[in-house]
Amino acid sequence: MSEEVVGDVTGYREVMEYSYFDRMKNALTAVCIGLLLLFGSWGVLFWNEGRSVRRGTDLDEGRSIVYRLGMTSIDDTINTRRDNELVYISGIVDGGNNAIYDEVFGLNVSNATKAIKYERSVQMYQWEERSQTKTEKTSDGGTRTVTTYTYYKKWSSRLIRSSRFKEYVTPSNPTSFLVPKYEETSNDISLGPFRVSTEISEQVDWDVTWKDAPIDTSASNFPDFPGKTATFSQGELRLQRNRGLNSIGDNKVKFSVVLPDYISVVAKQGSNGVLEPYITKGDRELLLFARGIKTSDELFDKAEQDNVLLTWGLRFSGFLTMVIGISLILNPIAIAFDVLPFCGDALEDVTGNYIIPCIALLVSIPMSLMIISIAWIFYQPLFAIGAVVMGFLLSALYITYFEPKLSPKRREPSSPAQEVEPQDKTVGDEAEPEAIGSVEEPEPITAVPPSKVIVLKVGYDQ
Repeated sequence: MSEEVVGDVTGYREVMEYSYFDRMKNALTAVCIGLLLLFGSWGVLFWNEGRSVRRGTDLDEGRSIVYRLGMTSIDDTINTRRDNELVYISGIVDGGNNAIYDEVFGLNVSNATKAIKYERSVQMYQWEERSQTKTEKTSDGGTRTVTTYTYYKKWSSRLIRSSRFKEYVTPSNPTSFLVPKYEETSNDISLGPFRVSTEISEQVDWDVTWKDAPIDTSASNFPDFPGKTATFSQGELRLQRNRGLNSIGDNKVKFSVVLPDYISVVAKQGSNGVLEPYITKGDRELLLFARGIKTSDELFDKAEQDNVLLTWGLRFSGFLTMVIGISLILNPIAIAFDVLPFCGDALEDVTGNYIIPCIALLVSIPMSLMIISIAWIFYQPLFAIGAVVMGFLLSALYITYFEPKLSPKRREPSSPAQEVEPQDKTVGDEAEPEAIGSVEEPEPITAVPPSKVIVLKVGYDQ
């Protein structure tokens, strides 16, 4: 039931001032909270990996042993040979012969709709307080906090205590609803020849507005609401002080039902003809449910996808909690800069808004990966060992094969002296002395020892 904001009235402003020492005291208190968040994030990340492995194991077990009963109807008989086994079944779920009765308005819900569930939801027109806070720096290193309170008129399904408001409003909110909220589920819900357990019935939640509910506001047995005018239209009953005009304390009641529809279930076929959660080898419950006609493979595929999404969602939540925790632990450093003259305010802003979050982020990434890796070693030792071995093999392959090809070739050092083969020369010419060996960098010319030079003279006998 959506909540509608209709009007508002502005309240007042509240100003609170905090000294530098008050801020530091609050920051040190936040360090304790940060430590709790940090340790809590470790626990969440570690537990989540185990939960993911256990859920995957249960789904693999269920997929391998499920017996597919297929479509069923109320005229089918139960195959008792499948008692206590995991079965897949699909068919129409209905509320059976159990009567759902609304005593306040005298409604026999089951006879009218064959409903599985019935809900009477209530909203009341009330004041609601909202606050907006703005913090400003002071010259002495403290802060001034300005809070503005605003009051709105709205329809709300929760009871709002106006006595707790910062400012008195009139008229004040009533302390109770004219009609209490009410919800009832049939205790004889069936799927073909089977009855369903509470765990399954709780997932049947596609309620729709009961637009043609047999409500007669002029009937003699209609409840009396002093000072209120009752009007009913399209499944909604309005109890107003002035018809067509909303006033504080007015109520509106909505009638909803869950009607029969097709569902698909993977569950245990109990010996008493009840579909209930199956207990796996790991002593955990396995129950798959979907609205509409689905195959057993579709149910298991959807459950595996949900497990992956939940795993990554909890990983991100644990990582984000770790970032917040580390930021709170380091926050006193930023506040300490505020006492410095001239640049203290700027240093606090830069440190608190940029440097500390970056440090927290850089620390949280490897720390999260480390916690997850430790959890893998604990919950999936074979997988973890395989990953480590694969990492070593890839590293060895890179070092022995790829690195020599990617790195520049090393030059071989030349020998101190090399013999030079004689070459044909013109008669009377002499070969210039030549130093044997390559020089990589130009160096000053120095005297070359005779032992390092071979002088060749070529001539002909006269």
